[in-house]
Amino acid sequence: MSILLKRTLWLMSCLAALIICVVFLPVSRSAAWAGAVAAGLVAAIAWWRTGRAAQALRHAPLGEQLVAALPDADYRLPVVLTVGEGAKALFAGEPVRETAQGCYILIPQPDQLAHYSEMLLAIRPGWSTQLSALLVLQPEQHHDHPVLAAQLREFRFQVQRCAQHSGHALPAMLACLLQGAPSPWFSVEAAEPGVRVWDEQQQGTSLSRWVANADDSEKASRLAQGVMLSSQIAWLREQVLPQFSSTEQATAPLHLHAMAIGWQPEVAAVPRNLWQQWLQQRTTLRALATDTVSSHGRLPDFLLAQLPVRRGYSPPQRAAVYALALVTLFSVTALACSSWNNHRLLRAIASDVARYRAIAMSNTAIKVPALNQLQTDARLLEKFQRNGAPLHLALGLYPGEQLYPPVMAEIRGYVPPAKPAVKEAPRLVRLDSMSLFEVGKSALKTGSTKVLVDALMDVKAKPGWMVLVTGHTDSTGDTRANQQLSLARAAAVRDWMIATSDIPETCFAIQGYGATRPVATNTTSAGRAANRRVEISLVPNAAACQPAARQSDLSLSSPSGDKNP
Repeated sequence: MSILLKRTLWLMSCLAALIICVVFLPVSRSAAWAGAVAAGLVAAIAWWRTGRAAQALRHAPLGEQLVAALPDADYRLPVVLTVGEGAKALFAGEPVRETAQGCYILIPQPDQLAHYSEMLLAIRPGWSTQLSALLVLQPEQHHDHPVLAAQLREFRFQVQRCAQHSGHALPAMLACLLQGAPSPWFSVEAAEPGVRVWDEQQQGTSLSRWVANADDSEKASRLAQGVMLSSQIAWLREQVLPQFSSTEQATAPLHLHAMAIGWQPEVAAVPRNLWQQWLQQRTTLRALATDTVSSHGRLPDFLLAQLPVRRGYSPPQRAAVYALALVTLFSVTALACSSWNNHRLLRAIASDVARYRAIAMSNTAIKVPALNQLQTDARLLEKFQRNGAPLHLALGLYPGEQLYPPVMAEIRGYVPPAKPAVKEAPRLVRLDSMSLFEVGKSALKTGSTKVLVDALMDVKAKPGWMVLVTGHTDSTGDTRANQQLSLARAAAVRDWMIATSDIPETCFAIQGYGATRPVATNTTSAGRAANRRVEISLVPNAAACQPAARQSDLSLSSPSGDKNP
């Protein structure tokens, strides 16, 4: 896939994650923005890494030379990534070799196979279905079996990683080079026990026919190669192939699509190598004699014909598939978040309604806050009805039409408790006895009219109220006499008001308290003067002035319990 398509997909992913975090995800605002920032950082890193792979290839060993030697982007033949200690012998110092059957690219080190495939696909994204891997093995350069096993496992691992970069399973092939006189390539079928011989024209024939068609001078040499070939195949099946098929490793087993064996004089051999040790232990054969004639690194083109045909998707098609998957994932996630948000709204309003219903109507202290919450919910639902549901509740899942009626029914059903009648406090008019009466007398003085008129105006300001007139004296003199004097003075004031005004007699009541309720100390002359008083109390009483309650005088008992005249 091209850099442009990859970056477009990453931008789409970032935008989708941003919308999900900020709009749909049912988390706090700070958490949503934290997720959005994280998505942006991931997209920025991916954007940088996408362009970095293409630049890295040019800075790799032989990078510029390799890029210059690559076929055009519309090249459609197999592209073989070639690794192994024997690969250099096939390339003759060139990073890329192109034949009639395909293109071979030399990878410097086996552990760089996946890295080079990633960089190669960055500049040739259309080659994802054309890539394959070829391991060129030289058994005679290994004298330590654990080292060889590690090399094979590394190749297995790298092939798996290449598949991750290309998006397709990478076909793997094995070519085994031995030191000896130049020979044709021998192919070994994984599923078939037979061996085929391939000439320079890539024409294949069976091993028996190849030996039979030789002249007398070559027949002995071909027979010897046939015998040695059988031993080499046995060695491969015993020492090499189990490293690819083993299930004890972390990577999946690697299936080899084709294997080739050949002899070349350029191949170097170390003393006491694994192949020689194995050959001497199991047979009496010796390695074939080396000829000085060069084979010029003939590539095993016949292997390419055995590669599977992989049509796959083109880079734009793969990008379209990824984009469709991204849109599908975004849609499913948005619907799931919207469903959860609507569920939370429904649960919250249902909880408010249930709480409101559970509270008695008389419990105003708790009922009113619950009612206010319902009114808040109703205003929110009305806002959604006017302006449309917000995006995090929309997508066809908003249940507002079903929520609004029951909320409003509960609000309309609220009956406020009756307000208790506010009782007015009694009003008190205090009159100085010295301004109304002579000392020890109960008859009104001549100049007392003005004081009584002012008091009468206060009484008439509260029509229908009971008028309680109470008399008070100081502590000087006899207690009983003081009580009778206070009662007489109260009666005198009451009688004046009845005679002067149109207030019914039933509205009045009198009481004489004597010196029992002082308002100041009786030890001083000023205090005694304040205690000598007449008080008019206006008491709200709707039944006070009813005719049934009519009476000439209402005399309340004295503190001692005696009746007063």
